[in-house]
Amino acid sequence: MKKILPVLAIAFLSVFLFNSCATLNALAGLTRAQFKIQDAVGFRLSGVDIMNKHSITDFSIGDGLNMMNSFRTGKFPLTFTINVAVKNPNQHQEGSGLSSVSLTEFPWHLLINGKETISGGIGNAVYLPDGGATTIIPLQVSVDLKEFFGDKGYDDIIGLALAVAGQGSSQISLKARPTISTPIGSLKYPNELTIVNTEFRN
Repeated sequence: MKKILPVLAIAFLSVFLFNSCATLNALAGLTRAQFKIQDAVGFRLSGVDIMNKHSITDFSIGDGLNMMNSFRTGKFPLTFTINVAVKNPNQHQEGSGLSSVSLTEFPWHLLINGKETISGGIGNAVYLPDGGATTIIPLQVSVDLKEFFGDKGYDDIIGLALAVAGQGSSQISLKARPTISTPIGSLKYPNELTIVNTEFRN
């Protein structure tokens, strides 16, 4: 019996160390979760659809009057949806205990042409499957262009809105500091990320 106990202890310790190393390696790998702006869609300026519009002359008289009246009130909201793609490239490791991970916090700041505007977050945790699968997170955005670009006139702000809508996500970016939840605790990114549409970033 005395001989068996040390053998069992060594076996137990080996299994513990193996699982611990696998878990630590998997946890470290989670820092490689990558983010990218997939696209931006559904642009509306003061409720007027501006998708596929290129200049003020493309609007009907009624839409033009609605936008002008909104501009005069001091509010000129641009609303749209940013689809953020999240890719978890980590492969599942047996015994790591990290088969289920989620994005629990995603505080973001929206930049338009490099100018920081509004901020937001996600309401609910988002599950991130492993193996390189991509998950899309839609962010609903409403930014008052008059508040952040008030030094511009009516025509210039409409031109800005049309440029952003026409070029989609190429003129917008996000700054965010995600938090990933795992069965052994939360992992907060050490630095804020700049998320763009040209490449995945981690």
